[in-house]
Amino acid sequence: MNSLKLLLVASLLLSVLPCSARAQEEFERPSAMRLFPYETIAFARVAHGRELYERFRQTGFGGMLDDPQMTPFIDATWGFTGDQYTENAAEDIGFDWEDFSRIPKGELAIGLVDRSKANMGVLVLADFDGAQDDVDFFLERFDQRWANEGIVVETEDVEGEQLTIVRRGDDRSSSFGYVVKDTCLVGSNDETLLRHVLDRWAGRVPMAEPLEDDALDEELQETNEPPPGTRSLAENDEFATILQECSTQLEESPQVVLYADPITLIRRAFAGNTGAALAIATFPALGLDGILGAGGTATFATDNWDSVSHLHLLLGNPRSGVLTLLRFKSGDVTPPNYVPANVYGYSTLYMDAPGIYERLVQLVDRFRYEGAFEDSIESGISERLGVDFKEVVINNLAGRATLVTSYDEPRRFQGEQRAVTVTLIDPELAAQALTKIVDKFGQRIELQESGGVEYFALVPRRFRDVPEDERPLSPCFAVLDDTLIASSSTPLLHAMIESHQGTRPRLADSIEYKVIQSRVERLTRGQELALFYYENAVEVLRHWYEVSQTDRARNGLARLGEGSAAAAGFLEVLETNDLPPFELIEEYMSPTGGYLIDTDTGLHFMAFDIRKAGDE
Repeated sequence: MNSLKLLLVASLLLSVLPCSARAQEEFERPSAMRLFPYETIAFARVAHGRELYERFRQTGFGGMLDDPQMTPFIDATWGFTGDQYTENAAEDIGFDWEDFSRIPKGELAIGLVDRSKANMGVLVLADFDGAQDDVDFFLERFDQRWANEGIVVETEDVEGEQLTIVRRGDDRSSSFGYVVKDTCLVGSNDETLLRHVLDRWAGRVPMAEPLEDDALDEELQETNEPPPGTRSLAENDEFATILQECSTQLEESPQVVLYADPITLIRRAFAGNTGAALAIATFPALGLDGILGAGGTATFATDNWDSVSHLHLLLGNPRSGVLTLLRFKSGDVTPPNYVPANVYGYSTLYMDAPGIYERLVQLVDRFRYEGAFEDSIESGISERLGVDFKEVVINNLAGRATLVTSYDEPRRFQGEQRAVTVTLIDPELAAQALTKIVDKFGQRIELQESGGVEYFALVPRRFRDVPEDERPLSPCFAVLDDTLIASSSTPLLHAMIESHQGTRPRLADSIEYKVIQSRVERLTRGQELALFYYENAVEVLRHWYEVSQTDRARNGLARLGEGSAAAAGFLEVLETNDLPPFELIEEYMSPTGGYLIDTDTGLHFMAFDIRKAGDE
């Protein structure tokens, strides 16, 4: 469900496109990965916009939006969105709402390119998939805008292709160029990048640019590395490795690809900033230069998956500095008894807390003096809390940490809550420490009880005069058997206690969870998990469905509507279009599973929705 969320807005936008099939005859050309340069440091690509939209419609969430019982509400919402765009943005952007049906339906890609200058190069590719009418429409709009704003337009022939350069007056530093070839538009703020794209498209090796740095020239000669600009992104080893790592468990090529070189991005983004330069200079000592790249893929409606996404953080080997803090352990990922069945999120991991602490001590002391880190802990956290933080917390951690996410009941806008739990070696020691902390802070913390279990509730000063059911947070702490629980909500803690005592259904017993855990075990085949992840989208939708039906929520929208046309319009949509029974919505949704593993090339995360039987 995660990848669905990330692309939902884009998919809804694509839904205004006509439902024509993909062009029968596709022209042959290299993909954006082979047209963009090796020096691309941030890259996003949709393989085919129309196909992405069609695949999204085949997912459970897409099917729900297409259900006849949902159509009136979706159409009204879409119409309201169009009205808001027309009133607030159409004039500034220069396109009417209906014009979005002309957006490119083929490959879409955008990249940032390291040009060894103060400004990074920007490269955009938009494939109209053979729709010449749409190309002509956009070019006509471009021409109108250039004329209206008095922008200088120059054209040039490049190997038989017309390159258009636009700029304001004589300011060539802010020029922008574009070329249209075979109904594919390529644009950039750097004319050289466009020329190189045309060279690669034609099968030519781009001419190398003269290097501004003599030292870099000598380095290339020593290593026999090709000069900048001559190779494509597809030849970039970091990009290729990430793409390969993100292609597992896929029956086909991914529909969405993301890539970034985060360290180079930071260096280029803060070039010329003295303060940032000093911070960046510490990266090698901190081991951060071992972050070689990051990227991911997303695919929808395959034979086995409703959606599947991968994220990979590419790390150098061996790791050093802060990267050595990543010390994971293995263990049982089954939800403990205190996790209720109706939570919408559950994740758990095992880490070597004492080992991480010792490495953190060594790392901090390298930059200060021996014993600096522990001195700061003793004079800071330990003194403030009145307990020995290292003894009570760090050395008392058994290794497992769990995050539970749920919604308060009754339903309300500010209802999302979280609880973090850690297993303890000596729970009695932790309970004694909590008692000391309560004694130290006096009236700020109250001793309360639920189901025979005592816990400590923190009432922030700014919330003391706010009715309990209107507080966004009600923090509390408890020791439950061998587990320390820190929750942002007392109702969530109460539910966890009830689940632990068996008076409320448990997540570990639910069929949906068991299916996800079984699939993760099959996918990982005995590999050590750094993190296990579960999310149930049904509970998310149930929350907002019930919130939308409450008088309190609608009264709140009405108050907002007095000064906001958008809030008033959405309230009208809710009041004039009944939602179908939630049972219908629930039929389309399936839970999400995921896991993080520590590999030889870095950290790899996969999330998936299992395709339901009968989905097409």
